[in-house]
Amino acid sequence: MELDEQDAIEQRILNASIIHEGIDYSAYSLLQLASMAESEITGQSILQFQDSMRLQMIVIKSQIKHETTNDLNKLKVLLNTLYQEQGFSGDWKAFFEVKNALVSKVLARRKGVPISLGILLIEMLKETGFSAQGICFPSGFIVKVELEFDVIYVDPFNGELVSCKQLELKVRGQLGNHARLTAEMLNADSNEVIIKRYISVLKAAYIQAENIELALLCSDILLRLDPEDAFEVRDRGFLFQQLECFRLACNDFTYFIEQCPEDPIVNLLKQQIKQMTDEHSAQTIH
Repeated sequence: MELDEQDAIEQRILNASIIHEGIDYSAYSLLQLASMAESEITGQSILQFQDSMRLQMIVIKSQIKHETTNDLNKLKVLLNTLYQEQGFSGDWKAFFEVKNALVSKVLARRKGVPISLGILLIEMLKETGFSAQGICFPSGFIVKVELEFDVIYVDPFNGELVSCKQLELKVRGQLGNHARLTAEMLNADSNEVIIKRYISVLKAAYIQAENIELALLCSDILLRLDPEDAFEVRDRGFLFQQLECFRLACNDFTYFIEQCPEDPIVNLLKQQIKQMTDEHSAQTIH
């Protein structure tokens, strides 16, 4: 295939992959949705990422192809291959950095945050015949694996199997000592819920890195998916404010105040609107 033709095919894929409000989440895997979002934000090549993922799957499948005893042993072999032999792990030292959130960087570095590691793990599990889903758990992303006679929960941050008792301890650590694990907390989340959480994590990482422009792009994608999300509109307003786009920030803050008049932050937003209006007026006079 000629290079120009390859570039044209890749460009068509990129153009078709932009996340939008009417997207059919069920038509894509979680990893496809995550790579589509990353492609729009960073320009990362989807085809290049797919090639890297295919190479990874060749290694994994070669490791577990002779494991025929039962699904639990097969699962343990897969997790051992990833987390012990290949060195996949959570990165405590740089938890909030962008490189730990972007799925392509996590695949290349084998380090990341729970949701990015979890999205990769779910894809690997499904590619090797497992039924796997994600849970946006209170303490962090958890992978749910349904075996023939059991349900297993995996912490993608370290690749360890976690019991319901351990999950309750995580809940209490996150929500307080009186909190308890409920059946609802163990329900798998939809692709829509998970991909929105993933983009929110990316947004937070870019804010941490003081890359407000890319954080704003993440916010724009989230609002494309849910245009009436008042809290996301409010967050976008803060990003506009940092970029000194005061009129746009005021519009977003005003929308939030109208939609959520009882929210505790409303008085602060009113003060911010007044301050930005005064600054804008002063700039106009000068």
